Amino acid sequence: MIWKRIAGWSLVLAPVAQLGGWTFMRFGGNEGVEPWTTIAHSVWLAGFVMLAMVCVELYSRVRSRGAAQLLARASLAVALISVAASIAEMIVDLYVGFATDDHAQWEVMDQQIRSVPAAEAILYGFGTQLVYLGLLVLIIQLAVLKRISSTTLALILATLALFVTYEALDGPGRQVLMPFAVLCMWLALAPLGWRLLKQARGPLDPSRQASRSAVS
Repeated sequence: MIWKRIAGWSLVLAPVAQLGGWTFMRFGGNEGVEPWTTIAHSVWLAGFVMLAMVCVELYSRVRSRGAAQLLARASLAVALISVAASIAEMIVDLYVGFATDDHAQWEVMDQQIRSVPAAEAILYGFGTQLVYLGLLVLIIQLAVLKRISSTTLALILATLALFVTYEALDGPGRQVLMPFAVLCMWLALAPLGWRLLKQARGPLDPSRQASRSAVS
C-alpha cells in the first residue's frame, strides 16, 4: 500500500514538477536570479526523484520472461542512470548557487565544472536525456502486452516528439513547446497514478460504510 501511494503520487506529480522547474527558470532562474534559481532546481530535484519512481513502477508492470524481461531491465537501468545524472546536475547547480555571491562568480564556477572531462555530456547533455529513451521502451513493452492503452502510448510518443523538437530548435519560439510536452506527459501518466492511489485507499471499512449509510 505504501509503494502504491508513492508510485501513484509520483505518476501524477512528476510531470507537474518538470513544468514547475522550467517555469521558475523563466522567472529569472536562467540568469541566476535568486530565489528563482534555487526554487527551480529544488522543484526539478523532487521531480527527477519522482520520475525514478515512475520508471520503477512501469518496470514492475512488465512482468515478462526471457529477452523481453532483459530488455525491461536494461531500459530501467538506462532510465535510472540518466535520472541519477539529472539529480547530480541539480545538486551541483544548487551547490554552485550557494557557494557563489553573484552571477559572475556563478559563471566562473559553472565553467570550471563543465570543463571536467565528460561532465558536460553526462550532467548537461545526452546523459540526462536517456531517461526518456528508457521510459519509451518500457511504455512500448506495456502497450504490446496490453497493460496500458494505446492512448497512453500515443501521448508518450507525442511527449518525446515535442521534447526532441524543443531541444532541436533555437530561439524564443521553442519555449511554447514545453508546456504542451509536459501536458501530454501528464495526461499519459496521471490516470495510471490515480488508479494506483484508488487501489491504495482500498475498500471502505465496513463500520465507516455503515456510519455513512446511517447518516444518509
